[in-house]
Amino acid sequence: MPHVMSVVSPNLAIASLDHAMWFHRSVRVDDWLLYSIDSPSASGARGFSRGEVYSLDGTLVASTSQEGMLRLIPRP
Repeated sequence: MPHVMSVVSPNLAIASLDHAMWFHRSVRVDDWLLYSIDSPSASGARGFSRGEVYSLDGTLVASTSQEGMLRLIPRP
């Protein structure tokens, strides 16, 4: 389900809690790459995403993960 408000809203606090990238093999970064990403969990003001980077021939060359925090700042 889409979120009700935009992430550029002035009453949202957003922070990256941790992130990582693992390179599995050498790859040419001046060629086309596919970055496939999903978010399997979002609850309690935290969201988790994971991603995979594929070379042009479909080889998995890198993996990523990130956990973020998103909180609504109450208006005075």
